[in-house]
Amino acid sequence: MTTSDVSERAARPEKVGGRFRSVRRALVGVTTVLDYLAAALVVTTLTGMFLALLVNVILRYLFSTGIPWAYEIHSILFPWLVAGGAVMAAVRGRNIAVEVAVNLLPELGRRIVAIIVHVVIVIMAVAVIDTSMPIVMASRFSVLAETRIPQIYGYSSLIFGFALVALVSVLDAIRLILGEHAQDKNPGHTALS
Repeated sequence: MTTSDVSERAARPEKVGGRFRSVRRALVGVTTVLDYLAAALVVTTLTGMFLALLVNVILRYLFSTGIPWAYEIHSILFPWLVAGGAVMAAVRGRNIAVEVAVNLLPELGRRIVAIIVHVVIVIMAVAVIDTSMPIVMASRFSVLAETRIPQIYGYSSLIFGFALVALVSVLDAIRLILGEHAQDKNPGHTALS
């Protein structure tokens, strides 16, 4: 679901229905904030990685020297880029999904299946966070050679990303429980091309 889809649904509350309209709007607002947070994270990390690599290439070609840490910074920033992208995909509904059978169901059936899917996503995200904690904690003792930055700064993106994906799924499930219609995902609206 894109930010415009979220705004469009909030602007047309009569299509969504009834008594929990203000709660649903608040949930949409939180989801929109998470989308902007993830987008800012993606732009920041991508820009940082690009600039570090660009400056390093320019220095190598012009002065036959480079920035030793330019290759290491990607070890920290790339996992955060992926985490931000995962959150954006969850908010915008651009995950990989096969919906042929689900689209054949009536509205109530689609809503029930969507709620079940969101519950499963939350369970899986919490399981990933739980099982990855020993690895994340062990990464405190591993440092990058040039920058001496502990690798926990990169690995902690795993917890951040999966926690926000779980939060997005909880918010979506609550909106569905409160009566929001399950979406028919039109590939034309969710495709990145």
